[in-house]
Amino acid sequence: MKHWHLIAPDWASLDAIWRSPLPFVLWPVCEKPLLSYWLDEAVRRGVESVSIEAVDRPHLIRQWLGQRDLWSRSIDVRSQPGADDGKEILFLEGLPGTARPDSVRSAKDLMQHWYELQAEALKHRSSGMVHIDHEYRPGVWFGPGAKAAADAAFTPPCWVGSHANIGRGCRVGPHAFIGPNSFLDSDVEVEESVVCADTYVGSHTSMKRKVVQGGLLIDLIRGVAVDVEDEFVIAAMGALPSSPPWAERIVAALFAPPLEWIARTLNRKNKPIETACRLSRSRSVCLRSYASGPLCLRRSRWLRQVAAGRMRIVGVLPRSEEDWEGLSPEARSALEQAPAGVFALSDLYNCHSPKHPDEWMHALFQAGAAAGTGQWLARKAVLKIAVTNPIE
Repeated sequence: MKHWHLIAPDWASLDAIWRSPLPFVLWPVCEKPLLSYWLDEAVRRGVESVSIEAVDRPHLIRQWLGQRDLWSRSIDVRSQPGADDGKEILFLEGLPGTARPDSVRSAKDLMQHWYELQAEALKHRSSGMVHIDHEYRPGVWFGPGAKAAADAAFTPPCWVGSHANIGRGCRVGPHAFIGPNSFLDSDVEVEESVVCADTYVGSHTSMKRKVVQGGLLIDLIRGVAVDVEDEFVIAAMGALPSSPPWAERIVAALFAPPLEWIARTLNRKNKPIETACRLSRSRSVCLRSYASGPLCLRRSRWLRQVAAGRMRIVGVLPRSEEDWEGLSPEARSALEQAPAGVFALSDLYNCHSPKHPDEWMHALFQAGAAAGTGQWLARKAVLKIAVTNPIE
C-alpha cells in the first residue's frame, strides 16, 4: 500500500490581493477545495495513509478535515517537517498529475495560478467521472439546483455551481466559473472570470479576466483589487459582517449627537485626535477621538460610522495602515473578516489601541472564537466598556 506525504505551499505572504482567510490548499477549485482533489486521487490510487505538512494555518486544515468524512483512516496534519518514513512526497501546488508551477513569485502570479487551476480542472473532467454536478451539454457543467433563463447563452467550457441563478440574456463562457448560490442578473457577460460563491452581479455588467467575491473586484490582468460599494453592480448575497442591522444604526444615530455634545464640552480645550483607519481593502475613514472622558465620549464620533452602516457598535478596533502592516498574514486575514466596532473585547483588558502590544491577541479571539464566544463576551460587557475611563 502507498503512503503519501503532502506538502502544502506557504503562500500566505503572496496573498496580498484577495487576502483570503483560508490557506491556498482550501481555496475553491470549481466545486471543491484544492485539497479535495488530492484526497480523491489518494482514494483512486489505494493510498493507505496521508500526512500533510502545512506551515500556513494548519489549524484550519484540521478543522476542515474534521468537518468531513472524507477518509476511512486518520490524516496527520503537522506544521513542522518530520521523518518521511518512506512515504511518497508530493507538493499541493497544483492538481494531481500536473507539473509544479515555477512562476508563482508575486501576488499577481498567485491569483493567475488559482484561475488557471479552475481551467485545468474543467479541462480534465468528463461525464464518466463521479461529480455532484452534471454536464448540461458538452463542456457546460451545472451543479445541483442551478437554474438558468431560457435565453441565457453558454460557451464551453464553463461551470455553474449548485443553486446558482443565471438571469435573462446572460452570456457565460468560455472559461467562466460561477460559484454556488451566486446570482447573475439580466444581461451579464462573464468570460474568463470567476464569480465566487454567494455573490450577486448586477444587470448589464461585463466581466473579462476578473474575479468577484461579494463586493470585492479583482483584476487578474493588472493584479489589483478594489471594493465596489455600489450594491447594484456587485454585492454579497446576505449581510456583510461589517454591516450593522438597522436597529443598531438607529441606536447609534440617536445617541451620537448628545454624546458628542458632552464630549466637546468636556474637551473644549483639546482638539480631537484624527486617525485614518482602513475598514476594508479599499474603504478608509478618518476617525476622530477625544482625549478625555470614558470611551463612550472619546469615541462618540465613531457612532456616526455605525449610523452610516460602516461599523458595528461592538467589533474589533479599527486599524490604521501602519497597524495592518504590523500583523502577520494569518492575523491579518482573520481580522479582515471581522467587523470593526466602536467598542472591542480588548477594551475589557485595558488594550484601547491596536498599538498596544497585547491588543491583537484579544482581537483574534474576538474574531475567531468558536460560536462567536469573543463577540458575545464583548456585547455582554458593552456598557462596562462604554463607561471605562482609560488611565492616561
